[in-house]
Amino acid sequence: MIDVLLNLVLYLIAMGAILTIFLPFSPMTIDLILVSRERLIAIYRNRHILWIIGALAFGLLLVRSALAEWLPDTAVAQAIGGGGALWFWVAAGSVGALAVAFWSGYVPYVMTPPSKVEILSSAEADRSLSPDDTVLGLLHGGQARAYPRDQLSRPHYVKDTVAGTPLTISYCILCNSGIAFKSELGGRPLDLMSVTAYNNNIIFLDPERGNFLQQLDGRIIDGPDKGKQLESLPLLVSSWREWKQLHPDTKVYFAPPTGLRDRMVDMMLQMMIPIDKLARRDEPWHRVKGSLDTRLPAMSFVFGVELGGERCAYPVSGLEREAVVNDTLGGEPLTVFYDERHKLGSVFSRRQGGRDLTFRRAAGEAGAALAKDDETGSEWDVHGHAVSGELAGAQLTEIPHFNKLFWFSWALFKPGTRIASVDAPQTEPSRAAVVSP
Repeated sequence: MIDVLLNLVLYLIAMGAILTIFLPFSPMTIDLILVSRERLIAIYRNRHILWIIGALAFGLLLVRSALAEWLPDTAVAQAIGGGGALWFWVAAGSVGALAVAFWSGYVPYVMTPPSKVEILSSAEADRSLSPDDTVLGLLHGGQARAYPRDQLSRPHYVKDTVAGTPLTISYCILCNSGIAFKSELGGRPLDLMSVTAYNNNIIFLDPERGNFLQQLDGRIIDGPDKGKQLESLPLLVSSWREWKQLHPDTKVYFAPPTGLRDRMVDMMLQMMIPIDKLARRDEPWHRVKGSLDTRLPAMSFVFGVELGGERCAYPVSGLEREAVVNDTLGGEPLTVFYDERHKLGSVFSRRQGGRDLTFRRAAGEAGAALAKDDETGSEWDVHGHAVSGELAGAQLTEIPHFNKLFWFSWALFKPGTRIASVDAPQTEPSRAAVVSP
C-alpha cells in the first residue's frame, strides 16, 4: 500500500510540474488555465525548475516500477521499493503523450520562423498566391514587400531585412494584428521569439536580454528594459490582387510550411480559425481576463492608433463611408486614408513642410487620387504620396498603427480608447467626432 501511495505521489508531482509548463502555453489548452500575464511570465522564467522536478519524479517512478517488476530480488529494488509493470507503463505512456503534446502544441516549440525562405518577384508570386489571398504589405525605404498572411499565422513572426533595416514582422491571427518591429533596442540587436498568448494576443521574448513584449503593447512589459518602446512600422492589410496592382514591383516574402509539424499546425489553423470564420464570431476565440468593450461589435475591424498617451480606434465600417478623416491625437494632427475600392488604408501625420494640411475626398474617378488638401490643392494617393499639385512628389509621414485589427483586442490592451465617428459628407473635409469611452 505504501508503494502505491508513493508512486501516486510521484506521478502527481511529475504531471503537475509538466502540465504547469504546458497548459498555459498551448492554444489547445490555454482556456483551461486562465492566469494573469505576470503569472505566465513567472512560469516561463521558472520552467527549468519545473522540468527538473517533473523529470526527477517521472524518472524515479520509472526506475522503481521497472526494478520491482523485472529485477525484484536485487538490493536496489528492495531498497527503493517498487510498484510493478502497471505503474511503469502508466508513467511511460504519460511521458510519450506529453512528448507529442509539446511537439505539436507548445508555443515556444511550434511558433518558430520558417527554415526555408524565398524572396519572390510579383510574377513569381503569382504562381503560388491566388488573387484573393490576403497579404500584409510593407512600404519602407522606397521598397514594397508583401507577406502572405496565412504563412505568418503559425509562427506569428518572421525576420526580414528591407531597405537595409532588420525587421521582425509580427502577426497575431486571433487579433488580426500585424506590425513590423525594428529588430533593435537601445542599439542592441533584438531577436524575438514567440512564448505564449495573453488575452488572445501573442507575447514575445528576447532571450538574450530576458525582455518580454506584448505585441499590442509595442513596449517591453517585463524584463531589464521594462517600459521601453520598440520602434515600429505599420503593415497594411490587402488582397494580393490589389497590393500587386498598386505596387507591381513588390517583392514577396514566401515561406510555405515544409516540415511535418509545420504542415500539421498550418492545416489546423486553416481549418479551425481562418480569419473569415473569426470575423463571423460574436466573441474572441479564447476567453479573456477583463471585460469586453461593447461600444463596437467585438470582432469588427478598426484602425488602432496611439500617440502621446492617447488612443483612438477608426472603425473600417465608418471609413468605408468616409474615405478621408482629419483628426488630432496626442497633439499630433493626423489623417486616415481609406481606399474602399482596393480595401486598403493607412494613417499619416497632417504636418507637411511646416504646416498642417486639411484633407478631403478627391473628386476624381475611382482609382485616381484619393485625397486633396485645402491648403495647396495637391492630390494624394492612399499611400500618402502627392501625385499632383504644388506638393507633387512629397510624402506624408506614416504613423505606426494597427491596420484592420479586431476591436475587442484594441479595447482590451488600450483601455480608455476613444472611437472616431465620421458622419460628414465626403465633399467636405471630414473631422472625427468622438464616441466617449
